[in-house]
Amino acid sequence: MFGRCETDVKKRVSSRNYHHGDLKVALIEAAGVLLKEKGIEALSLRTLASEVGVSHMAPYAHFKNKTELFQAIAANGFRSLANRMEDVDTDQKASVLILDYGTQYIEFAIANAPVYRMMLSQTQVTGPQNSPGASNHMSQELKDASKRPFTLLVDAFSEFAPDKGTQSVQAQGAWAMVHGIASLLIDGHLHIPDDMSIKQFLAVASMQMPQ
Repeated sequence: MFGRCETDVKKRVSSRNYHHGDLKVALIEAAGVLLKEKGIEALSLRTLASEVGVSHMAPYAHFKNKTELFQAIAANGFRSLANRMEDVDTDQKASVLILDYGTQYIEFAIANAPVYRMMLSQTQVTGPQNSPGASNHMSQELKDASKRPFTLLVDAFSEFAPDKGTQSVQAQGAWAMVHGIASLLIDGHLHIPDDMSIKQFLAVASMQMPQ
């Protein structure tokens, strides 16, 4: 059964035609497939090279080590989340927009649980920002990508507070709520009633009703 799963992964990954300049994208896509189906233990640059069909040294042109690979996967996840948020209707009341953002966040986290966990783990930097001993500095790519969803949320709160500081605090509170709900759902500690959508559940939990 494991061998069949591995073959299926290779078929999905190798079926993607890419030019040489798109190798980084192909490697990240292959990593996402492996992460979802086999877990983080299956991720290595050598394995990805095999899945994509290039030499075992080719991935090193884009990633020096697994840390750089993990951060690229996380950055791609944050971009995907932000894209989902940007696809909602922004011409609506701020309270409904915030509710839609939260719904998109939870739905993304549930659908991409392994990637979501990596997104969170890779933004937990250990050590001072400029300390040479810090073991997990965020790349600029990850810093920029991880800011996008939160920036959208802060902007949505501009109707409720005139200053950026208050908007940021309100956005942090909203983020904490959806992160908690998403994490509990993923781990099986929370159940949404069968007659409720995620949006309806979030609306009731946050004492808002969708309009």
